[in-house]
Amino acid sequence: HILKELLRGLFRGTALGFLFKGGLNLVFALIKRKKLGELSAEVLNQDVFSFTKFLGTYLGIFRFVNAYMASSTGKESADNSLVAGAVASIALLLDTQERRKSIALFMFVRAMDVTVKRLVRLGKIPYISLFESLIFGITNVPIVYGFLYEPEILDKGYYKWILNMGNVPEIGVIKTFREPMYARERGEILPFQPCCPHYHEGPCPNYIFKDFFWGLGRAGKIYLPVHLLPLLIFRYKSLVNDTVKTLAHTVKAFISSCVFLSSYVVFIKSTVCFNRNRLKRDERWFGVVAGLLTSFSTYFERPSRVSELMLYCVPRSMLGAWMFLERRGKVKPIPLYELPMFAFAMSVLMSCRRSDFKPTYHDGLGWLLGA
Repeated sequence: HILKELLRGLFRGTALGFLFKGGLNLVFALIKRKKLGELSAEVLNQDVFSFTKFLGTYLGIFRFVNAYMASSTGKESADNSLVAGAVASIALLLDTQERRKSIALFMFVRAMDVTVKRLVRLGKIPYISLFESLIFGITNVPIVYGFLYEPEILDKGYYKWILNMGNVPEIGVIKTFREPMYARERGEILPFQPCCPHYHEGPCPNYIFKDFFWGLGRAGKIYLPVHLLPLLIFRYKSLVNDTVKTLAHTVKAFISSCVFLSSYVVFIKSTVCFNRNRLKRDERWFGVVAGLLTSFSTYFERPSRVSELMLYCVPRSMLGAWMFLERRGKVKPIPLYELPMFAFAMSVLMSCRRSDFKPTYHDGLGWLLGA
């Protein structure tokens, strides 16, 4: 029985890992309209295989240890899952170094979120209204600052994603913002560079107004799979039983997300344009203010989604803030810090009760584990 659990976990994790990562790469390749000959390279590459090995090994070890402890103690318990979740975390070493950090931070933040919400539900700590929106703005400070002035502190892929989503030419940011500011900080004087023509075309108000509507289209490409895949995977029964209501709910959520993301970009661009044209120079604090103001964009998103957006940004913000300090010699790199962080996170998540999760997440985790 125990060995069967090991093999089932290995097989299930390997299959799901390949389908998830390979399928995700394929979707983005199709969105980018890559040629047919390039699609196989997107699906069959070392990056996909690394993630597949990690997920397959993790599920195999988890199910093996959980079954072994249940057999030894004669009962199923949260303690079994806690230990199994922590032990199986060694599989993280099979993935790429960059993704190991992202996965560990992501799961750590999820574990802390589950813990905090459980404490709120039990009355141990108070609930603060709009707390998620506030934290969203704070966590975006390192992200927006890094994007505008110090991209070295951000993940390269994430930085490129922001450039594409914001429709911002990197050369424009360099020539308009960074080069004059860096020169001034070195004691050199370069003439003020207006936003047009390198950063954008035309007057700032006209550009920002038009870009909001163009941004809706760019956001739609991102949020279409975000809302469509859960609908087909987790709410398929609702879609069949009450098609009109389910589709209407999904379309409304999709529109809200698009307006949120386009507004997010507008808050950043308008803040930077306004301040640099007012002062006729560029300052690093523009990025801080722009990051904080992004919290207002969450007004257009559903409250449940705001929490998700906050959790999406926190790991990237933590990594950006750490890199900011590391580049200035304030902190030193910690080898393999992601491993104990991931082990702690998975021990918490795997041992939580059903009531600690949203039903969708609990069902998704159960489906992933094959439970």
